Amino acid sequence: MNNMTRLIVLGISIHAILGQFPLLAQRKDSATKKYTLPQEVNVTGSRIADDGKNPRRTLIVVQRMDIERSQARSVEEVLRNVAGVDVRQRGALGVQADISIRGGTFEQTLIMIDGVKMIDPQTGHHAMNIPLTLDDIERIEVLKGPGSRQYGPNAFNGAINIITRRHTRPSARIQAIGGENGLWEMSLSGGAPLAIDDKTTLLNRASIMRRRSNSFRSSGDTLRSGTDFDIWTVAGGAQLLVGDNFSLDMSLNYTDKKFGGNGFYALTFPTQYEETKTIFANLTANINVGVPVRITAAWRRNNDYFILRRENPAFYQNFHTSNTVSIEAQTTLQSSLGATAVGAEYAADMLESTNLNNRQRSRFSIFAEHQIKPIENLTLEIGATALFNSDWGWNLAPGADIGWQVTENLCLRGSVAQSFRIPSYTELFYNDRVTRDNPNVQPERAWTFELGGRWREGIVDVQASVFRRSAVQLIDYVRSSTDATGRWQAQNLSSAVTNGADVHVSLITRDAVPILERLTASYTYIDPIFQVDPGLQSRYVLDQLRHQASLILDLRLFGAITNQWRFRYERRLNANQDAGFVDVRLGWAGGGFEVFAEATNLLNAAASDFNGLPLPGRWLRVGGAVNLAEILR
Repeated sequence: MNNMTRLIVLGISIHAILGQFPLLAQRKDSATKKYTLPQEVNVTGSRIADDGKNPRRTLIVVQRMDIERSQARSVEEVLRNVAGVDVRQRGALGVQADISIRGGTFEQTLIMIDGVKMIDPQTGHHAMNIPLTLDDIERIEVLKGPGSRQYGPNAFNGAINIITRRHTRPSARIQAIGGENGLWEMSLSGGAPLAIDDKTTLLNRASIMRRRSNSFRSSGDTLRSGTDFDIWTVAGGAQLLVGDNFSLDMSLNYTDKKFGGNGFYALTFPTQYEETKTIFANLTANINVGVPVRITAAWRRNNDYFILRRENPAFYQNFHTSNTVSIEAQTTLQSSLGATAVGAEYAADMLESTNLNNRQRSRFSIFAEHQIKPIENLTLEIGATALFNSDWGWNLAPGADIGWQVTENLCLRGSVAQSFRIPSYTELFYNDRVTRDNPNVQPERAWTFELGGRWREGIVDVQASVFRRSAVQLIDYVRSSTDATGRWQAQNLSSAVTNGADVHVSLITRDAVPILERLTASYTYIDPIFQVDPGLQSRYVLDQLRHQASLILDLRLFGAITNQWRFRYERRLNANQDAGFVDVRLGWAGGGFEVFAEATNLLNAAASDFNGLPLPGRWLRVGGAVNLAEILR
């Protein structure tokens, strides 16, 4: 029995078992036969939920439909289509990537799953070790601009919150994909709502996925080989709803990645190899005791095994294991003075490492936000997070936002906030043949000012903003500009001022132009001014995107045939040439079946990422999926 047959049998078995349970009777829409949840609001930009009529921050939401219609096979590929988000892929299709926002570094972006921080004390290179498949994700919220006021360290220039799905109707989906470079992927996902009694409901999700590929570079050239990968992901979650006053969310997720790290950290060693294993578990209780209380406990574990020369592991290798445990509590109080969210978090970071040694530190934070509406169409919000780190003492991140609903279609906003970031253990203590430690690195800080607005009328939705970030003690790896073989060392740069602007335009045209369902265009521009010793060469900070543009076209050609195009344009500060990319997807879906063909980098544009590391060229893939629950319904 081959792997595909096993998945099909397993999917049918799961659906048969789930079908024996009574389905959710309450919250059922008799017209659609779909089980619905209370309407959710986006809260990544604030700890206080509101109606969103006069937004005060730049928040981009990638919805479930956007994910399904894109050619993306990983979270980082989804994010590549959001202007202002810089995705530097060390490996394709979810192997490893660094994410930064508005000209920051990968250490300055906070990644969260359902509001739980994915901070890795070893290095931000592991922040995107996301133990979820795309089928597990409901939406992705991208907060542009500082988020330390809400979430503390690492939300220096922005935050990305991945919201997991809650299956409100039975689903058992099997998917298979094959493509160039020996790529194949098989996955099974699904879930079903279960009614325990008249007031108690259990929603759930589960998925398993394996993805493999040979090297996407020529094996005849050592520098271009060694990009093979093998990824396993197993994820599951459940939500217990008891009446209107209690819910309990549980999840346990795991991913195992083995991949050739061709030149990831130094082109002089092109046969690097790495294995990572990540476990993430969380338990969240929402209780209404007159006031809403949210309590979250979480555990994240990351194992990292790194070999500098794959053919000779004994030459140089590292083992790292990081564990982070955290607990957070929050409540929101309503009064005649407005809404106030208060809470606290405690987290402990533990690291065992053959290079960084065994280390431990803890952090305790208290946070508060207050929202008032002095007049009906004006919203003010002020808040701060005070963090005590066992290594660095106290850090404070205050901020304030304002939103004004000028007319039914137009709203204006402004914000000012301070952000900070604590150095990772790698920045402080890592030593190898190309890097040396610096225990004297200090936390970096910045003040950011932003003005913007949003206009919505009919099929048109436009967001625009301008911002200015003034940062001090920025952390970057530097070496002498005259020594191309010297060792990199993390240091605090003196200061930097970054001015920028971005705009997002969305047209929902399915009624006005039948063939074109949606058009989305976005553009981000930054103009940084660094005060850096001219005798130093920068590894990350000075290699930002000055121009970044994205265009998304969603077409419906004939009935159930859809066609999606993704265009991206990028130009970096120190680049002498532009980079343009085109991705395309053609698909058909109906009756529980789906087939599709897709291509990334359709025009085979030549481009490189870190230190001249070549990116994949054109990559063709085909696949299909079956939703057993829909067929058998």
